[in-house]
Amino acid sequence: MDLDLSIIEGHTIPTRFLECVAENGDQVALRNRKEDGSYQQWTYAELAQDVARCAAGLQALGFGPGQRLVMMLRNRPEFHVLDLAAYFCGGTAVSIYNSSAPDQIKYLVQHSEATLAVADDLEYLDRFSSIREELPGLRQIGVLGSEVPDGAFGWQTLMGQPPVNLAQAAKIAKPSDLATLIYTSGTTGPSKAVMIKHENVLWSVASMQALLDPHPRIDGNYTGLRLVSYLPMAHIAERNTSHYMALLAGNEVTCCPETSLLAQYLREVQPNIVFGVPRVWEKLYAGVQAAVSAEPERAQKLQEAVDAAKPLVAKIEAGTASDEDKATYDFLDQVAFKNLRELIGLGETFLAVTGAAPMPRELQLWFRAVGVPVSDVYGMSESSGAMTWSPIGTKPGTVGKPIPGVEMKLGDDGEIMCRGGCIFSG
Repeated sequence: MDLDLSIIEGHTIPTRFLECVAENGDQVALRNRKEDGSYQQWTYAELAQDVARCAAGLQALGFGPGQRLVMMLRNRPEFHVLDLAAYFCGGTAVSIYNSSAPDQIKYLVQHSEATLAVADDLEYLDRFSSIREELPGLRQIGVLGSEVPDGAFGWQTLMGQPPVNLAQAAKIAKPSDLATLIYTSGTTGPSKAVMIKHENVLWSVASMQALLDPHPRIDGNYTGLRLVSYLPMAHIAERNTSHYMALLAGNEVTCCPETSLLAQYLREVQPNIVFGVPRVWEKLYAGVQAAVSAEPERAQKLQEAVDAAKPLVAKIEAGTASDEDKATYDFLDQVAFKNLRELIGLGETFLAVTGAAPMPRELQLWFRAVGVPVSDVYGMSESSGAMTWSPIGTKPGTVGKPIPGVEMKLGDDGEIMCRGGCIFSG
């Protein structure tokens, strides 16, 4: 599959974001659930306005080209604003895991050479404050929320400046500039920082879109497709899915601040695109089994329907299904699967993705049988996300083919070698 790189040549995340805003100004970009259960939302035009004010606030704090901003935030609208604003200042945005202990924060802040940090709440801020004297390079620390202790800056400080001119500010960053650092898990020693440039991000987004454009539910138009953002933004998968790919394409992102709330958010949002590590899919499956276990007859009928659907789905996907096969599956879908998908929040999901660990093949076949087309993606932080994925023509139990523009081969020792514009710079 050909990859047209002319659409990203000379571009950065800010310039592509402004193109998206120009095309989707009235489209909802972000949604956030309020305490009363209603949703607050921002259009792309409103998001751009907030980014302009936030960029001005960062600049007023001395943040500029080549500097690093560390964020320890839940999945909330402010993350997207801060991250984008850092790029419009020519800086690098670095997310760290919310589970980080003070000694880990110390290492990450020092290693990234961050000059600014923003914590989600006072509890997160306390972890920074406990090591503050050991971080001479960290000039200032901010905290979200209405309560701002002495020595910290608040969200209102960032948003209280006259907005920058985004068109002018977009000229600051260059394609070869460092966009973000993704810290590895540290299983073989101290965490290492994967250096991902603007051109890496845009190359990956362009490759994903080239892969997905032919999908019958997309057909080259991503505007308004719904996602729930709930995994850590310190992980390349979530950062790509619900931040870079979504906000450069016109998607609608609903922020879910705690992973434990995902089931509720799925039911309320009914997303079109869902990414989840295998454990997420296992929990959704377990929830279904728990719900039907109280009615043995109902559980048995569901299992019989799934067993009947599996070979039908395989034929439909292979293009060998007869009209009778298709009619039989449509009947099973109406009587058994359609309501099930809606109840678990996947009634409108046509792109379901898993990765980061192996998903049991039988579990994948179960979801595909009930009409949730889960496909495996394989990638790393070092490849800015995906290296292989086949969302169309999925072969369950495999991680798909190389994404457009990526070249791969196996070394003599079985090592996977990959080449493409998604590969990190160091």
